[in-house]
Amino acid sequence: MNGIRTCKTRAGLSSINKTDTELVIWKRSFPSSFQEWINHTDAENLPVVRILINPIELRPALEPLLDLCGLKVDNLRGQLVNDIEGLVNLFAQVTQSNAVDVRLQRITHNACWKFHRDVVKTRLVTTYRGPATEWVQHAQAEQAILEQLNYKGPLEHLGVGDVAVFKGSRTHPNRGIVHRSPSIAGTGTRRLLLCLNQQTDTSPKPWVEVGKNLSHPKVMKSNEIVLID
Repeated sequence: MNGIRTCKTRAGLSSINKTDTELVIWKRSFPSSFQEWINHTDAENLPVVRILINPIELRPALEPLLDLCGLKVDNLRGQLVNDIEGLVNLFAQVTQSNAVDVRLQRITHNACWKFHRDVVKTRLVTTYRGPATEWVQHAQAEQAILEQLNYKGPLEHLGVGDVAVFKGSRTHPNRGIVHRSPSIAGTGTRRLLLCLNQQTDTSPKPWVEVGKNLSHPKVMKSNEIVLID
């Protein structure tokens, strides 16, 4: 698979910085107790938040937002925060970023249903609940973009818990892995997706400038949800 790598540990995700690499997938799964908890959490309490954060500030920024979303404080929520914190720190190291644009999003629709390349330099995604991102090999990329919903060719799937780091088209024009969100509209399925990006002009203000209180503005309303797969 040209330009595509898999790894067994989080450290392997740093290979995205190799010139010939466009996608790295860390294959992993969650403990059954955590997966059962997140799968059975009331969908209305699943987070929809976005923050631009220095990695060392992730926990004090995120915890009050989860409180506002109604996600109960317990050991399993702590595991979720620990996982996000670890991925934010890793992404910052891999991309040499002082700030990370963090989106933790409940998804109830088809989100980015079109096959596309991300218009970013580098992006990390992982799915905590529901079906995960779908993607195609380079050989099928242009066909998938052209045919979209009519595409019936080979299709790859990330697994729940898998961590994928993609290069986008801002690294090199017409490069990047073609992918899309899975179709869930009308099924009653609810997803929970973490998406990490480097800071851009569309990022929110840094959390330290917004303030450290429970009126933090980046608990997003349904009409503010940004499609991110």
